[in-house]
Amino acid sequence: MIGSAVDSGSLLAALASVAAVAIFVSVSLWIAVKRPGLGMIFFFVLFAFAWRLVSVLYIDVFGPIFSDQLALEIGPGVSVLPIAISQGIVVIALLFSFRRQRVLQLVGPDESGLASRLPPGRFSLSDLAFLAAALFVVALWVELLVRGPIPLFAGIERFDYTRLYGGSLHHRLLEWGPMLVFQLGIFFAIPLLHDEPSDRRFGALFGALILYLFLAGHRFSSLYVYSSFFVMPIGAVLIGRQAKSRSLGEIASRKLLRYLAVGGVVLLVLIAGAVAYSYIVVRGEGGVLLSKLSQRILIQQGEMWWMTYDRVFQHNDWNSSHAAYKLFVDPFDPARNSTMQFLMELALPLQRAHYIIAQGSAYTGGWPEVFFELGGPIAGFALVALSAIIFSEFMFLMTRCIIQERFATCFFLTPILFALSITIVSGMVNSFVQMTFLIKVAVALVAYITEDKWRLHLVLPGHSAGSEKEA
Repeated sequence: MIGSAVDSGSLLAALASVAAVAIFVSVSLWIAVKRPGLGMIFFFVLFAFAWRLVSVLYIDVFGPIFSDQLALEIGPGVSVLPIAISQGIVVIALLFSFRRQRVLQLVGPDESGLASRLPPGRFSLSDLAFLAAALFVVALWVELLVRGPIPLFAGIERFDYTRLYGGSLHHRLLEWGPMLVFQLGIFFAIPLLHDEPSDRRFGALFGALILYLFLAGHRFSSLYVYSSFFVMPIGAVLIGRQAKSRSLGEIASRKLLRYLAVGGVVLLVLIAGAVAYSYIVVRGEGGVLLSKLSQRILIQQGEMWWMTYDRVFQHNDWNSSHAAYKLFVDPFDPARNSTMQFLMELALPLQRAHYIIAQGSAYTGGWPEVFFELGGPIAGFALVALSAIIFSEFMFLMTRCIIQERFATCFFLTPILFALSITIVSGMVNSFVQMTFLIKVAVALVAYITEDKWRLHLVLPGHSAGSEKEA
């Protein structure tokens, strides 16, 4: 009798976990198929969410499973339910922010692009942007070729190359790369708003950066992040096309998606080759390749969430004041993501956690763990909802700026976009209390107001003169 009850409870828990994951994946696929522009804007987040859900489900259903990184067994349970609810809150927020009636209002008689209003000049803004980006990319390649061995051919880990050989341009790329490719994506896609072909020059620059990362020893994470930020503005432009004309927008979507699908296949081949080369050649772990991949794909994505679930939901063990202190006041390394440092200190022996962090490494996770460590099992959901609303509304603002070709505002909003995106994926919250972030917000606000007044002058050129005559 008792054994049957336990088996029945375990079966119901497994079915509930599978159903939660199936619902989220189905909704994500529906967004990708029915609203491809929205899917591209949120690909960075949705892919990370789906991967973590599958990992947590694996731990729940097949646990107890040994985690190499934590050096202990984790699972089973129903830890997938609260994280699925958290991710569902984000999806609901983004669908509400990008509801069709609101999207249609992005394009109106006074909210078109600026191409037809600006006088012709010797150089266009896209030409100047291409020249600046091309100079950086060429200099980056020259630096790679003259400073030392190429990591891919020499079998050097990317961390070791950065520490021993990487030049100043290499370090700037690692720091600003996703924001750079976001700008490339804007100039690549903007011509589509005017029924012109995409600017393939910027696509070529993006390809050159991806190839550079591949040769520099980078694997999945970097290629995934860079590609995600490149397609974000493309998704925004597709939304703008559909807002102008639903039929033309769908035609443009299908045509562009075919090209992106080909690029995606090439990217997947690069990623597969980079991962296999790293494990087999660089690390010499070919004999345990399947075991390492199993840990990387099915366990490491969800292990930190399972630890938070076990502490907060199972044992009611959380301390808001201590969490806030370690996150915002006294992290081990204030220059990096304090969330993962705090979670690793909770999950590992302190000395081991600090050693790993000092080597420049960190485990995967952070969101929504950070909010439940701060707020507990109830208030944690409120913090999740708050983060979801802020993120989705900001993404709508960014989409609006891209569609309306507010290039200056987009440029200064990009660092904020990067910070918010990283927060939703990895839970990094300490960047928001730094003075540099507040300065970035202030500068972006000034840029928005200034560009808005300039646009108003272009749209209504006689407005200022008329006002002066009346005065």
